[in-house]
Amino acid sequence: MKSDDFLALKNWAVAGDVLNPDKFAHKIAHKLKSRGYHVAPVHPDGGEGVYTDLASLPSKPEVLCLVINPRVGEQYLEQAAAQGITRVWLQPGADTDAILSRSRALGLEIVQACVLVKLQ
Repeated sequence: MKSDDFLALKNWAVAGDVLNPDKFAHKIAHKLKSRGYHVAPVHPDGGEGVYTDLASLPSKPEVLCLVINPRVGEQYLEQAAAQGITRVWLQPGADTDAILSRSRALGLEIVQACVLVKLQ
């Protein structure tokens, strides 16, 4: 699938520092919401309206957007596969060789691009 195919899907989870307005995860979640997407923010610390992991989401998102340090990326890929999430959008910086290799091994469809740029 291409980025436009992912963007046609309207149910997303965004994993990263969604609590900090200065961080890209927060900016991406906000931009998606402003464009009519349903967005479930994910951060281990939780918070109001923020889920601590993918297993706690009330419904399965069509796309998982990773805006995270690649050191924790593989755990999100494992969670995604366990939850039946098959499409993962990797933001720049989250897309290391190890992440890409693990994504392929898990059979995940991947897009590597900046959501904010694609939504312009």
